Amino acid sequence: MAEEKKTSLIASALKLFEEKGYHATKVSDIVKDAGMAQGTFYLYFKSKEDLYRSVAEACLDEIAQALAQGSSDSEQVSEDTIMYRIIRQTLTIYYHNRTILNIINQHGAASPEIVDISRQFYARMAGHITQILKHFGAYPGYTDEQLEMTAYAKIGMVEMAAYQWFIERRLGLEKIDALTEILVGVNINCKPEVSSP
Repeated sequence: MAEEKKTSLIASALKLFEEKGYHATKVSDIVKDAGMAQGTFYLYFKSKEDLYRSVAEACLDEIAQALAQGSSDSEQVSEDTIMYRIIRQTLTIYYHNRTILNIINQHGAASPEIVDISRQFYARMAGHITQILKHFGAYPGYTDEQLEMTAYAKIGMVEMAAYQWFIERRLGLEKIDALTEILVGVNINCKPEVSSP
């Protein structure tokens, strides 16, 4: 019963964040939509920011775990296969958490509580991707800083594609394989040429 109430509060909050915006949504709006007393909210969360943080961190942790899993699987398969798996799984997670993705894209820079979560998440994600790139020697001659730049570029590309397909165009998972193949193809075709000695 307690978990159902918490889930209901989260669902109402996410719905209202998307409809009204994060800043315009009040705790009183959330509990009204969930059909609960205001005091019930505070049994589960300290504030609206605490609720958002817990939901966003759970979503972002899923993505970070997918990347960590991808980097641990890298011993057995090719770089292209790893990138395909990671990108496809990340797109799937973004699809199931598209409200969070939308909030981060719309309100991220304007909200200190969202900026903090995003900054930590992107740093974790870039770290995992950088390790995968190093493992495969994907960009020979690149410095650690250049590999980090490459990791952030890959993150931006996948996130923007997810935003356009799942939020702006309101498409489902029916095109996920095609989208994944294109994103992997862009990654492969944009590698710098290695000059011969």
